[in-house]
Amino acid sequence: MEKQIHKLSEYDETIRFVLESGGEFRLYPRGISMLPLLVQERDSVVLKKISEKPKRGDIFLYRRDNGAFVLHRMVGKDDMGYIFCGDNQLTLEHGITDSHLIGVVVRIYRSEKCVKLTSPAYRLYVFLWRSTFIRKVFFKLRRWKNKLTNDR
Repeated sequence: MEKQIHKLSEYDETIRFVLESGGEFRLYPRGISMLPLLVQERDSVVLKKISEKPKRGDIFLYRRDNGAFVLHRMVGKDDMGYIFCGDNQLTLEHGITDSHLIGVVVRIYRSEKCVKLTSPAYRLYVFLWRSTFIRKVFFKLRRWKNKLTNDR
């Protein structure tokens, strides 16, 4: 049986309706921007309506002005709005406002195992991963390892 890939834009109204109705929506993210936390075709997240002021470290689904849907972590705020960045990225995205935000991640599933966002391990990951310095070191070590592996 062939796996069907649907565009998130096809479900935009449904997602918003479910969240506005107080429900939850399970999403299977695609791409590599949230590695190492979320792996495509393995992991999923559960979204809920945003009921409190967005805070640093939380993961949100938002829609850019160009129509693209993004699942990234909020890393700060400035005069233009919220600042977001994928865990596997260093480039910050500025200018995200409340009108862009669709939902907040309340649960993460690695395969089918639930990762509690209140667990000490997850909280430590978020604390460490928010550090740009630690991510730069990690990315540099990963490139170095890949270079050594490819040179063999």
